[in-house]
Amino acid sequence: MDAQLMRELEELGGEIRPNSLRECDEIIIDQPSFSARIALWGGHLVSFIPMGQQDVLFQSENEGALTRFGRRHFGVPVCWPWFGANTEDDDLPAHGLARYFRWQLVEVGRFKNGDAKIVIRLASEDHPLIEEMWPHAFELRQVFRLGEGFSVNFSAANLSDKTMPISEALHTYFRVGDNKTAQVQGLDGVQYVDKFDDGQKKQQVGAVSPCEELDRVYLDAPQETVLEDPALQRKLVISSEGAQSTVLWNPGEALAKLRTDMEDEDYRQFVCVETANALENAYKIAAGEMHQLRVTVRVEPLSDES
Repeated sequence: MDAQLMRELEELGGEIRPNSLRECDEIIIDQPSFSARIALWGGHLVSFIPMGQQDVLFQSENEGALTRFGRRHFGVPVCWPWFGANTEDDDLPAHGLARYFRWQLVEVGRFKNGDAKIVIRLASEDHPLIEEMWPHAFELRQVFRLGEGFSVNFSAANLSDKTMPISEALHTYFRVGDNKTAQVQGLDGVQYVDKFDDGQKKQQVGAVSPCEELDRVYLDAPQETVLEDPALQRKLVISSEGAQSTVLWNPGEALAKLRTDMEDEDYRQFVCVETANALENAYKIAAGEMHQLRVTVRVEPLSDES
């Protein structure tokens, strides 16, 4: 690790804590107003805890989640360059390549308002296995902005000489006190594909609640949704840029019991609200071009009127 980067990280109140799991080092940041963890294996924000509150993000303590892939399913994992199963090759892993490789810390600092800034990078040229699995050269960067809330700015540059087809998601697992009382606002009237109902297209009516047994891709979705959580008396305002889809996911009780990466009751403690470009909202990045996808999350108290 670059000595200058390490000094800058220490000045930010951070450290890199080694983990024997696939050398999955984590960047740990402690500030007066928050604490956060970023995993370099898979390149994702694992935890963000505002002072005096529970974690905004969900992690399972299930041993399968901890030892097989290093918490890849929790926090804000990156699904890229495809979302879901690869439609051309069944042997390729679900949800793309970005979550299966080690990212590199490349920049540490602060924004003008004092928010912490962490930048990590994944380049195909650094991983021969990626070049075997995916025919396009690329460079990915994530800029994490950490303060009163957080944002993840994900950028993908096509370094090849051919157009690159993309579907993607920032697959955010939001912690809730009880998914049965939580609700997602902001999708009223939006058409969605219900993957739990053979891909039927439906139209949302009102808020989404209860937030269980969901696998829905909302197409041409608005740029802001709100996850209201009466059990924790807070709401999470989720804003996106560069995304046309919003994906809601929760396995529900029956499917949760079949999974080996979470405890049977974990499904009660999270709702995935994903910033995405999926299904009909997939797109292409021209040779030499770049695309950015950003999610910003604000944490606010849930008023009596909410």
